Amino acid sequence: MNFNKKSAMFSVFILGVLIFATSAFADIMLGSGYHSLKNSAKTTAEKLTNEVDNFSVDVIISLKVDGETLLGSTDNTKFDIANQAQETNGTNLEKGEIRETYRYSDENQSIYKNFEDGSYNVIEKQKSNNNDRQIFENPFEEERVKDAEKIMDAFVGSLEDIIQIEESGGKKMYMGNISDTEVPPLVNAVSSFALKYSIINDYTAKRLNVPYPKSNIYVIDASGKAIENEEGIIESGIFTASMSAEDSNGTEHVYTVEFSIDVKDINNTVVAAPDLNGQKVTYIKEGFEFDTKYIGKYKNDIVKEENNSFVKQGERIVEITSADKDSIKGKYYEVYNEGYEPDTVRNFEFSSNYSESRYYTILNYTDSNGEKKKGVIRREGLQNISISFDVVFDEDDDGNVNGYSYSNYDGDFDTYFFRILE
Repeated sequence: MNFNKKSAMFSVFILGVLIFATSAFADIMLGSGYHSLKNSAKTTAEKLTNEVDNFSVDVIISLKVDGETLLGSTDNTKFDIANQAQETNGTNLEKGEIRETYRYSDENQSIYKNFEDGSYNVIEKQKSNNNDRQIFENPFEEERVKDAEKIMDAFVGSLEDIIQIEESGGKKMYMGNISDTEVPPLVNAVSSFALKYSIINDYTAKRLNVPYPKSNIYVIDASGKAIENEEGIIESGIFTASMSAEDSNGTEHVYTVEFSIDVKDINNTVVAAPDLNGQKVTYIKEGFEFDTKYIGKYKNDIVKEENNSFVKQGERIVEITSADKDSIKGKYYEVYNEGYEPDTVRNFEFSSNYSESRYYTILNYTDSNGEKKKGVIRREGLQNISISFDVVFDEDDDGNVNGYSYSNYDGDFDTYFFRILE
């Protein structure tokens, strides 16, 4: 599926729980259905994160419009918590076309398979930055989930009961369903937002050539079921919700979201890297985008506005002179047309240090004033680049880079550079 699966799963999860959570739940013998289910979900995340060595998860997501499945994905993911390894086999469905996916990851590498030609891409991870990586993290420790939990807790206790709990053989089954007449206005408002801006936004609707849910959005019905095993782990769950919405022409459509998850093979899952002997393999270093084919010159025009027209005053040139497995080197300079020369024409050399960051290719250089500065260079499209200078990185207390800002000397600096091909 081309949309972000983590965001899609989160949206479906929040939508489902909000629908159920806005109804007061029966305080039957086993306790409040809402609080019991929420505590079971937290227990599941805690145990899978910290108390088991390995497990497998099957996840199925689908989106239907007027009964036709337009987007879908199935993933079987194996987690080896003890060895920090993960392997996923899956399929993506879009507009009737099914594509297979495969990826493997451990502390040292990530491996992806290209099913078009059977080749593999192996990304070598930077060991110096591996300490903060976890194959599986507890979602209830994320800030947005904590905030969503507070909102859901505030809603509980005002409406009719819908969640029922049954217990048999040491397992608990949570069941619930709700119809359009039971859905509060606030839930419809939240559902409308989730459908329009996360599940099927304007871009996705255009890409799939389907009607975009424009207005008059409301929940028709929703239902769900979850089973908690003897150890307090939710071993399976299924949720479905149908929403009605009108497109820009006022035509009504039904959008259905389905989500299911199965947790299995706890402490009996084996995760192993694929055997690449005899396979076509491309090796890449994490955070390092460039190899020898990027050696060459890149340029863009220095343009100013004069007398309500654009005038070319010169050119900015980036020249990559070398690229190997650990760094790139090059120079940046400016060439001005006669009569447009500034007081200072920038001209300096730069180099990168591969181990400096796993997120960006960071350039180090001394500017025309003799000050040591940093920049960032990235690939754009097939053969072009973007480059930013005078960069300031946002680092947390542990020194991890979370982002950056840049001045680029002036507001007219163009960061996009085109490859000069001879």
